[in-house]
Order: sequence, then structure tokens, then C-alpha cells
Amino acid sequence: MTSTTSVPGVSIVIVNWNSGRFLERSVLALLDNAGGCEVIVVDNRSEDTSLSFADRLADRIVTVRNETNLGFAAANNIGWRRSRGELVLFLNPDAEALPGSVQLLALPLQENPAIWASAGNLIDPQGAPQVGFNIRAFPTLGSVLAETFFLDEVVPRNPWTRKYRASDFDYNSSQDVDQPAAACLMVRRNALERLGGFDESFRPAWFEDVDFCKRLRGAGGRIRFVPGARFIHHGGSSLHSLGRGEFLEYFHRNQALYFARHHGERAAAQVRMLAIAGLRLRATLSLAYPLVKGPGRVECARLFWSAARNLAGTREGVR
Repeated sequence: MTSTTSVPGVSIVIVNWNSGRFLERSVLALLDNAGGCEVIVVDNRSEDTSLSFADRLADRIVTVRNETNLGFAAANNIGWRRSRGELVLFLNPDAEALPGSVQLLALPLQENPAIWASAGNLIDPQGAPQVGFNIRAFPTLGSVLAETFFLDEVVPRNPWTRKYRASDFDYNSSQDVDQPAAACLMVRRNALERLGGFDESFRPAWFEDVDFCKRLRGAGGRIRFVPGARFIHHGGSSLHSLGRGEFLEYFHRNQALYFARHHGERAAAQVRMLAIAGLRLRATLSLAYPLVKGPGRVECARLFWSAARNLAGTREGVR
């Protein structure tokens, strides 16, 4: 395997948890297209075969095997603290670097000290930008309200959703952004040290990247989107290992934690109330309408009610 691009001074951290075949494809793409980079895979006690290739590449990558699933934030912190590069790229195991992309991602950081982080252009396997996921604005009560009560679907052009999901974003233009997904985010080492890395309270995942970008911007740093730094992102490689009910609870708990951190406890309480109302609404709709065929409707409603109950700390449920 011959490297087409040398990118010295860059370390790449990949957090793995049951990512299947995607992890090997991601690592091989890096070794082929970003030579000179240090590649560190931090595994959160995967139970699948995703690490089966690692031994044969032991001389080219570093593999850290955690004894338990420490979560995305903690594993990323282990990775960048273990690394040596002045620039650290956090990359999802289901993202594949195209030739020259890591080098392009590093350029703004090498040329402008005011830029503390850079974001890659995540594309689907057909080459289309992943609009609504790759780049977003920081969430607000308005954006949470719009998504909770399906305003994003009923009135897609409502201002809260369009701003939050950056619906009008030009993916062909290099520009400063609020919160790119940590599925592909390059950060200066001194910025990571200044901010203390990712907040490990956001376990096991979700909103740790939003919190990190908010703190980075708040400290005076800029985040630059680099359209030419293209990465094929398959998406959802680890979600199959996490139950739907667990995802709902973790997502909404961490969403409220983000608001508590950056907007205060009152805002967090409002977000929590909106989430509970939205989960209950979805439970009711699951029973009233054939959103899920057959007996799955009842099970789906149970999941929503259970997540709402746990979030509220009550004993309500579907009987």
C-alpha cells in the first residue's frame, strides 16, 4: 500500500465501538491517503470483529483497548493525550478519507493561528453533502421546540429548524461555522489542552461535540469548514449495538445537560419538559397510527413512554 499524500504533524484518533467492517476501511483509507500521520484506534470494549485486522497493522497503527465502554468523549480524550501530533483529527470509524483530504483539513490551522479547529466535508457514498448533520448552528429552545412537535416536518422552512440544521449552508464555500460533527473534526493540540478536551459527563455519546465547539468558540477560537476535505461517511455504524430506548434516554439527558452548561438550569428544565412532552406525543401517535406495523406499535410506544418516564423520574408507562 503506497501513500499518495504525506501529512506530518497530524495524529488521527478513531473511537471504535462495534463498528464492524467500517473501521478497517477507514484505517486503510488513512494509511493509503494520509501517510505520515499517527493513527490511534481507541476501542471501547467492542464485542464484534471490528478489531480483527489490527494485529497485522500493529507496526502502522496504535490500538488502545479499554476494559469497559468509557464513552465517546473519554475515549477521544485517551486518544489525543496518547498522541504526538500538533494537530489532532477526530474521525468516526465509518468515515473514509479521500486522497488529499487530511492535508487540506490541516491547511487552515497551519496558516492561521486564529483558527483552532477545522471541519471536513462529510459526503454520502453517492458524493452528496450530508446536509443537516455535517454542519449545524448551536441549538436553541426554538430549535428544540420545532423538532419536538414536528414543526421541522410540517413547516420545513420554519426559521428555527433552517438555522439549526444550516439548511442554506453553502457546502462549496470555506467559511467559519458553529458546530461541525465530531465525526470529522481537526483541532489544535494547544486548544485541546486549554479546554481540557471533551467533557466526559456527556456519556456515552451525543452533545459532547456540541459542548466542545461551544467552549472553543467561547474561548475566542474559530472553526473553519473546508469543502475540499471530503470524507465518505456511512453513518450509524455503532447505533445497531445500542437499543432504541437507550439512545432516546442518553440523547435527551445529554441535550438537557448541554443547556444546563451553557444556558442555565432554567433552560435545561424547559428542554427536559419539551423532551418529555415530545416522547409522550410519539408514544401516543405510535399507538393511534400505523407508524409501525403489527405488534411493533405497542413496543414502540413502550420505548417512548419508558424514555419519558426515566427522563421525568416518574412511574408512568404503557401497560
